[in-house]
Amino acid sequence: MLAACAPKPVELGQTASATSTLTPTVTITPVNTATSTSTASSTPTETLTPTPAPAFSFVVTTDMSHYSARKYFNYPNFFAALLGYVNQFGPGDFMVSLGDVIPAEETGWTVAEVLGSEYPWFPIPGNHDFGLADIRYLQNYKYDPNGTEEPNIVRQGPASCPHTTYSFDYQNSHFVALNVYCNEEAAWGIDGSISDPIYDWLAADLAATDKEHIFVFGHEPAFPQPDAQTGNVRHLYKSLDQYRDARDRFWELLKLHGVVAYLSGHTHNYSAAMIDGVWHIEAGQAMGVRAAPSPGTFLILTVQGESVVLQTYRGEEGPGFGFLLRDEVHLRP
Repeated sequence: MLAACAPKPVELGQTASATSTLTPTVTITPVNTATSTSTASSTPTETLTPTPAPAFSFVVTTDMSHYSARKYFNYPNFFAALLGYVNQFGPGDFMVSLGDVIPAEETGWTVAEVLGSEYPWFPIPGNHDFGLADIRYLQNYKYDPNGTEEPNIVRQGPASCPHTTYSFDYQNSHFVALNVYCNEEAAWGIDGSISDPIYDWLAADLAATDKEHIFVFGHEPAFPQPDAQTGNVRHLYKSLDQYRDARDRFWELLKLHGVVAYLSGHTHNYSAAMIDGVWHIEAGQAMGVRAAPSPGTFLILTVQGESVVLQTYRGEEGPGFGFLLRDEVHLRP
């Protein structure tokens, strides 16, 4: 692997703070490992081994915004290098990218080069993915290359955007990817909103799953928050909150079905806030280590049985090009 994609590991400590790093717990030991033995005088000993609890992790990135192109592959401060750190801290079982993945085809190439051609990548469209080449790539992208093996697509989106809205399952969790630029007439190009076709499809999808944890993804936040590090607020009243009735109806639906978190991009900010029983997480930007107006960011979420833990890595302040663990949040229990 090229040097930019295999960065020298930063010095890791044992506690997480704003200026320290923590070795992420991406190698997970199942919690149910005990055995039980029953013995009868007339029968041989029988050993029963319980099924291990679900245990996996996944990565969230967003808003590569051109810096994922091949021409930036060899640089230590752009998207390919960020993925090198993802690989170092633990790429988990798959990655979801929350829009503005332009250039989409080259972003897919970069993901495969750094994380492997078999690594599952689930992109969704953002407000800058409206170029014809990006639309065609995302509409024709092979979202389910492994068929019935997990993670596998379980439901395609509404008739107007069947490929860029979808849901999939993995172990004890259900994942929903929304194209928030789709309505009954167009698969692309409207203001970000939870239109009637998206809402109706999502309501049916959530009602059909019996998974323990549900995660919903879309490009635009519902309640834009200040960046946890800089305090900057962006796209306030210009995200899903631009259409408050639709936003509030959407949030009530997430609450009704016990969704763990709604994760979004768009603002380039990172925040994690519990809003009326549902975690609202803005995933920053993945352009690179330091890209205005906020540090480069990637998220690792670890699921172990009933537990869900979020770890947030952000680009360090100069002069280096490393990523530091900036936040750790127990989303469940």
